[in-house]
Amino acid sequence: MTKVADRRLQIEEGPPSARSSRRWAGGLFVLRSSFFVLALAAAFVAVSATACRPPATESSSTEPAAGAAPPARIVSLAPSITEVLFALDLGDRVVGVTSFCRYPPAAARLPQVGGYLDLNLEAVLGLAPDLVVLMQDHDAARARLEALGMATLQVDQGELDGILASIEEIADRCGVPDRGDRLVAAIRGRLDAVERRVAGLPRPRTLAVVGREVGSGSLGTVWVAGTETFYDDVIRLAGGVNAAAPSPVVYPEVSPEGIYRIDPDVILDLLADLEDRRIPAETAAADWRELAVLRAVRSGRVHALEHELTVVPGPRVAELVEAVARALHPEAFR
Repeated sequence: MTKVADRRLQIEEGPPSARSSRRWAGGLFVLRSSFFVLALAAAFVAVSATACRPPATESSSTEPAAGAAPPARIVSLAPSITEVLFALDLGDRVVGVTSFCRYPPAAARLPQVGGYLDLNLEAVLGLAPDLVVLMQDHDAARARLEALGMATLQVDQGELDGILASIEEIADRCGVPDRGDRLVAAIRGRLDAVERRVAGLPRPRTLAVVGREVGSGSLGTVWVAGTETFYDDVIRLAGGVNAAAPSPVVYPEVSPEGIYRIDPDVILDLLADLEDRRIPAETAAADWRELAVLRAVRSGRVHALEHELTVVPGPRVAELVEAVARALHPEAFR
């Protein structure tokens, strides 16, 4: 099992939609146990593993009054949104974040207003925000906030294009459109550079394992990223092909027998919380030994992505694509 080397990244969150209908349940890509860390895990597993894709939600907000000043007190209700605000150099305007916002370090020191399932409206109100920024699946929270007279901006970060569009939307609403344009251009530039590096290379069939029990010495059911997910975009841009079969289920459960049938060239084992759970990487790697006949296991192409960036596809999405590209095509980065 090889480890994708990258500088340690602190943060979590995120989930996707397919070009027109991929969804990240609840705007937080947090699954239970060893995959997407944090207390919202079980909720996402229940939604993503059993439900079909819901219809897409348009980005929306309460419209600011004509001539209104840009917001000066902003509350973010998702880690990826918090990242966007700080990447736009708007950190001095952020007065509140969720319990899951850890990056950048300055965000972790801000007042917290709960999480997706336990939003504390009283805490939000107490911060007197003039803008609350929410994810696409925060419809219920948005309705409650607006009923209390708070201005909102709801963004859809369910796919790669949506992430980039959300940066521009937030920048526009905050009166810094040029910063948004520059940040998006920088991200696109890095993504284009990856595509150029892997152009013309064989595209390995790649299975992204987004959730499983870790450290038992064997594999039970795993959850994989389907073709209607953000990870499908990541694999494609990194020079691979998603090995998961098309399915109306966004993150389907797959048994060991199902993995045998897929027999991918490469397995991306997303293990964002190993350090928090004090599970050595070697212990996690040992779980794959019982599937030694798999092509990816035989060839040493089970790659562990251990940093938390894998669950927060915000403005650092290019770093995730670069990490996956290095795993799929190490020869292109020598």
